[in-house]
Amino acid sequence: MSESALTRELRAFVETRVGGEYEVDPWGFDRDVYNLAARVARWRWHVDVIGATNLSVDGPALLVVNRRFGMSEPAVIAMGVYEATGRRVRPVGVPDFAVIGSLLRRVGGVLDAPAEIRGLLRAGEVVVAPCTRQLFGGDQPGVLRSAALGAALAVGAPVLPVAVSGSELGRSWRVRIGETVAVRPRRGVHCDQLAVELADAARDALAALLSEA
Repeated sequence: MSESALTRELRAFVETRVGGEYEVDPWGFDRDVYNLAARVARWRWHVDVIGATNLSVDGPALLVVNRRFGMSEPAVIAMGVYEATGRRVRPVGVPDFAVIGSLLRRVGGVLDAPAEIRGLLRAGEVVVAPCTRQLFGGDQPGVLRSAALGAALAVGAPVLPVAVSGSELGRSWRVRIGETVAVRPRRGVHCDQLAVELADAARDALAALLSEA
């Protein structure tokens, strides 16, 4: 019986770990772990992506996404964006705990810290900033913190709303990537105020996408 592609991939993965011949980036990202997780995600979920052309094929971007009471959304968004655009995403919100945080960093997770987000955007990465979880708000997005938006403004990275819809125990999900949201810099308006305005505009754009789902 011939060896399956997945079996070969798993064997190669184990061999590199045993031999210590692998690399992680400055934020702990491990490309091989990410690729393996993506294979598992394809088996678990089917994700339709709409508006993939709104995300550039290179360069930094901040994706503003909705969250409900579930654990699947970050993985679904990562899988959908990767499958549709070839770009790996860096979800914000990794807990600052040694074991869990380190494991989540291996698949792209990062701290919810402006300095870390700025560094990733300057490196040309796609960062995913979630709204707060919505337990009873229906399809309306939760609160969006302006810190990540301030990092995007500082770097000049585009901000795009991304609406994800699906059932936590279901297989089929849909990811809608909206057009870039922008605010116009004005004389006398501080960057912090612009970040608040951008957060409001991004949340409104995300709500509009969710209404189309």
